[in-house]
Amino acid sequence: MQPMEKATIVFKGLGLFLLLSAVLFASQYLLMENGILNLNFKIHFLMFFITFIGLLTILIVFALEKKNIIGFIFLGFVVFKFFAMGYIALFQKDFRLNIVPYFIIYWIYLIIEVFFVLRLVKKQD
Repeated sequence: MQPMEKATIVFKGLGLFLLLSAVLFASQYLLMENGILNLNFKIHFLMFFITFIGLLTILIVFALEKKNIIGFIFLGFVVFKFFAMGYIALFQKDFRLNIVPYFIIYWIYLIIEVFFVLRLVKKQD
């Protein structure tokens, strides 16, 4: 695969992730404005930031053609994100009050991340 193709995949991946994240933030805002569900944007931003850093790392490793470590990097960031969620659950009262919606957001980000990793692994072979 040519370097330009890899760069295109990286930028398309990041762009798609940012677009999906914007939809998630907009959905949270609309739910808050309509009085349906009031969630803390700081917690959502933390989940976004951890996922973004993990995805960016995975895409850079893909672009550098470091085979066979994308899965390990993905697993490391999933474990890190899970422990970050546990830490937030212990120290944020708002998280405990709305634990189900926050874990739904967590799972949505995880599904997005799994989708990207699967596509990258298929492209590597």
